[in-house]
Amino acid sequence: LHDLVRDLYPLGRSITGNGVRETLARLRNVVPLAIHEVPSGTPVLDWEVPPEWNLRSAWIEAPDGRRIVDAAASNLHVVGYSTPVSGELSLDGLQAHLHSDPARPDVIPYRTSYYAPAWGFCLADRQRAALQPGRYRVLIDAVLAPGSLSYGEALLPGTTADEFVIYTHTCHPSLANDNASGMAVCAFLARWLASAPRCLTYRVVFGPGTIGSITWLARNREALPRIVG
Repeated sequence: LHDLVRDLYPLGRSITGNGVRETLARLRNVVPLAIHEVPSGTPVLDWEVPPEWNLRSAWIEAPDGRRIVDAAASNLHVVGYSTPVSGELSLDGLQAHLHSDPARPDVIPYRTSYYAPAWGFCLADRQRAALQPGRYRVLIDAVLAPGSLSYGEALLPGTTADEFVIYTHTCHPSLANDNASGMAVCAFLARWLASAPRCLTYRVVFGPGTIGSITWLARNREALPRIVG
């Protein structure tokens, strides 16, 4: 379990994108998964599958040219689903796009902007407080374009049609307790269930939070009457 968490931890996950696909590919080494791709723009209940987001690089350079924030060092440094940006700002202008947590001054918070176009960076509050006036260069090299939402599913038939659904999230990047531990536990639970006698049918789903759950529900309406837990 710990080795799998260690393997999944560095991947740049979001609600869509290549980080999710790479995560599902590695989970397949533990449990067989059917991978589903749902195109951007697909109506799902009263929501819609969003554009796909993939981050290539993101950083801030201080006035002296030092790179003080870099998503290559921690993928938590960039606000999830940030729109692309390249330019130069004053410290005051930059502050409007920075996120930190004064209550925990040494940690990088996790922030997203899935459904409202925005961009930003996250950093430790102690580092933020030490920033000096001047001109800062910023780059977020990201692609936000039509693509798809990915989720994986292991269907383990039982002797009855009654189903039990186990759903774990795949949308957070380097957060060990959310979501890496959940994915690891569910992957090994699915592997154990696959080898055990089963009365219920088990459906183990690895997908993003909220939009992934809604997408799964929209695509599996015929199964809902059979779900007992």
